[in-house]
Amino acid sequence: MKIARIDAVPLESTFARQFGGLEKVPPQLLRPASHFQKIVRAGQYATLAFVRAEDGTIGVGEAFGLPYPGPTAQIIERVIAPGLIGAEIGDPAEMLSEYRTYFAAMGHGRGMPAEAMSAVDMALWDLKAKLAGKPLCVLLGGRPGPLPLYVSPVPFLPTTDASAKAARAFVEQGYKAIKLKIGRGAAIDLEHIAAVREALGPGPGLMLDVNCGYDEATAIEVGRQLDRLGVTWFEEPIPPGDPAALARVRAKSTVPIATGENEFAFADFEALAKAGAADVLMPNIARAGGVSGLMALGRMCARAGIKLSPHGVGSCVAVAAALHACRAMEGFGVYEANRLPNPLRDEMPVHALELVDGKIVCPDRPGHGGDPRPDIVDTFRIGPAMRPAA
Repeated sequence: MKIARIDAVPLESTFARQFGGLEKVPPQLLRPASHFQKIVRAGQYATLAFVRAEDGTIGVGEAFGLPYPGPTAQIIERVIAPGLIGAEIGDPAEMLSEYRTYFAAMGHGRGMPAEAMSAVDMALWDLKAKLAGKPLCVLLGGRPGPLPLYVSPVPFLPTTDASAKAARAFVEQGYKAIKLKIGRGAAIDLEHIAAVREALGPGPGLMLDVNCGYDEATAIEVGRQLDRLGVTWFEEPIPPGDPAALARVRAKSTVPIATGENEFAFADFEALAKAGAADVLMPNIARAGGVSGLMALGRMCARAGIKLSPHGVGSCVAVAAALHACRAMEGFGVYEANRLPNPLRDEMPVHALELVDGKIVCPDRPGHGGDPRPDIVDTFRIGPAMRPAA
């Protein structure tokens, strides 16, 4: 079976549209974390890749949408698609290997080209599983079923009471572990952490996400105090790109270090493992190689004694594909259920994602099971409605 066509669709769902005006958007959505203070977060974004086989079967993948999805869509349609149309459908990693080499040689081995390749890889795996009539996880060596999760985020809120209230609300909804956004400075962060821990009691897990908001000295200062607050892990305490510095933070931290959502290449994750910089790696399936990337990283984590806990953001497509990879991979730890308002995740799928008894369910349908509704895709598409099939 050959590839007949590839389309890329950039999507946008602004918070202003969701709430009926920018002035009605809660401030914590516009500035939910340390890296959204001067440059506000305006909404949810994604690029979908649709790969059509000769018989009309379509596989769907997703590229990470921030800061804006338009360039990724252009890379898919103008650079990747011409070389794949007419190709036999085989192993997705092998089909994209020449593109990885090409982009790396051009100095673009990371960033949006990597995200574009992740989307196409994901779509090819979805297509292969649909053609086989099997859930994707079965094709990968696993089986459908539930996965342990934690919920995110308790965003930047103005008071410790507000953070505590938001954390309690998640527990009341049945979640057993919660992520708190920090990164405003050691003193104020420790106050929010203590308030949330007191509100949760000793049972629920508490993850912390700095979103790269500290320098090394501040990260060490905070990390030394976290065991007394019952913290599960300390995520992205410093900016990416310096495994040795993160290893120094880890050596002083009293709790495990998690990182990786801003990495792209296998070599980057491998460097973190070799440096002793992480206890948990958190690749984003929509930027770190798609399904093939997550499966390879799972094997690497199993060898290194590290847990893989994917960055759980994106539309219904990326989330569903990641769940299938997690059900089949080695080294899996826990999945992140992001609950920021996101119509691309919650309104767009043909079949809604299931959260049951504090776990998220990997769909038992052919492919990854996260297929989007065409009418909703066109509702959020940036630009003209999707072209009809040739």
